[in-house]
Amino acid sequence: MNKKVLNYNFNILLSGVFVKSLGSGMYSVGAMMLVLLMTGDPFYSGVAFFAVSLPACFSFLIAPFANYVSYKKALIVCELSKSILLIFIPILYMLSMLHVITVIVIMFAVALLSQFTYPIETTLVPSFVGKENVVKANSYINMLRESLDIVFLAIAGIIIAMIGSVTAILITAVCHLATSGLYLFFRLEAKGKSGFSLRKSMQNYKHDLKEGFTYIRRTILPHIIVGAVLINFFSGSMFASIPAFSLLQGGSEAFYGYYLVAMMTGLFLGSFLAPRIKQLPYSQLTIGVSLITGLFWIGSSTLSVWYSLTFYCVGFIGTGIINILIFSVIQQQVEEKMIGRVITILVSLSAIGQPLGALFGGAISSIFSPIYPIMMAGMIMVLFSIYFFAHPLLRRLESIDKLSLFKQTAN
Repeated sequence: MNKKVLNYNFNILLSGVFVKSLGSGMYSVGAMMLVLLMTGDPFYSGVAFFAVSLPACFSFLIAPFANYVSYKKALIVCELSKSILLIFIPILYMLSMLHVITVIVIMFAVALLSQFTYPIETTLVPSFVGKENVVKANSYINMLRESLDIVFLAIAGIIIAMIGSVTAILITAVCHLATSGLYLFFRLEAKGKSGFSLRKSMQNYKHDLKEGFTYIRRTILPHIIVGAVLINFFSGSMFASIPAFSLLQGGSEAFYGYYLVAMMTGLFLGSFLAPRIKQLPYSQLTIGVSLITGLFWIGSSTLSVWYSLTFYCVGFIGTGIINILIFSVIQQQVEEKMIGRVITILVSLSAIGQPLGALFGGAISSIFSPIYPIMMAGMIMVLFSIYFFAHPLLRRLESIDKLSLFKQTAN
């Protein structure tokens, strides 16, 4: 089993995840804290998170173009472009020309590029390991990414206090550059397309986009998306408030890193548990973990810092479980050519609420207190658990190995 999963191409992909994670911890803390410290206003944290989360809403418009480019070349060019964009921040800083709006625009551009590479990486996984191994492969990827993030986020705040946010962003740029070099070693079969026509590609793009929406309407996914939009609105407000909340709780940049560590630790544990509990009914898992997540996030907003960190961590375990299982069932049941389109449409529609939530959370944090967005996010998770339980279709969903995305649409 391990040899089937850990093959040459999949190892290259894991290596890329490893190298990017070296800098992502620095970037996650450095970029958001740079915005907050440059302005001193939590509202701008909301604006920054708005900029970072907005591209996810348009990923369904971007991802279909991935079908008309070389996967290998696209991954290399995008990682190189991220590196170049991030290098502008330390250059402008050295020239005393760095402005908070420039930082936010660059953060937006980097996030936009990620919306192009993510569906490519997702589409490649089943072809690398086989559909029967996608749960294990996704677990490997997420556990590696999240375990590394835990390590580097744990020390990122302390290191940034020593070297500064700008230097941390430079480290991230170097890591993206190294990742583009690693992707040169992919051995991918050519797609065999003859020539390129912009007009024909646009026609194919519109067809693919329409086909993706039609495909999703035949599944149970629209029922899940409805709740996800509302959850993402309030989770976006929570994420935007965390930089100011961490300073309020702990008094230094290091504590923002600690809250990110708590989140990644929870996601890591969720990724670890997902393959081991996938035989349980998906409905029961979703109802249970959503309720637990909500209660622990509410607790996190009201407790002292170390208890708050613990509760914040536990709340994300359920999120990690559900993320792995929902994407795995899509990869198992959706035909390969549709995987990228289905996932990006799902992510885009689910993410609609997050950018607006970020602005809402930044405003609430600035006017009142960063405590309230976190508390409201917990309340919404409790309501989502109740919604899932009350819905006659969703509460009967089987385990992901037995669950069909299509068979229940007639009900």
